[in-house]
Amino acid sequence: MRIERPYEQLPVWKNLMDFVKMIYMVTSTFPPDEKEGLTRKLRNRSTDIPVSIASGISLRINIESKPYLQAASAALSETETLLFICMQLSIIQPSEFESFQKQILAINDELQSLIIRIEKKFN
Repeated sequence: MRIERPYEQLPVWKNLMDFVKMIYMVTSTFPPDEKEGLTRKLRNRSTDIPVSIASGISLRINIESKPYLQAASAALSETETLLFICMQLSIIQPSEFESFQKQILAINDELQSLIIRIEKKFN
């Protein structure tokens, strides 16, 4: 039987799991010469986001969760920058970038809201 963890109930974590799947789908279409470059970087940074959340909220949300959520937010910004580079290099289309950017903005709003709630509750 699989044990469900607290972070799995967070809407932001659920949205990130969908986001990561989309990153993997789009990077599977990247040119072969980008396998060790942008493909690897995008996959690593995008997976770092939910992993950071899981690390910070493995058992419960507390004040020690905040740095992990901030790290997740930073990784999200880095992912957005990598996607922008991909668009600039014509590896993805502007419409694909815009779609990812909408998801990123929504996820960032959720992360910032969670950080603010933690600050209010524990400070």
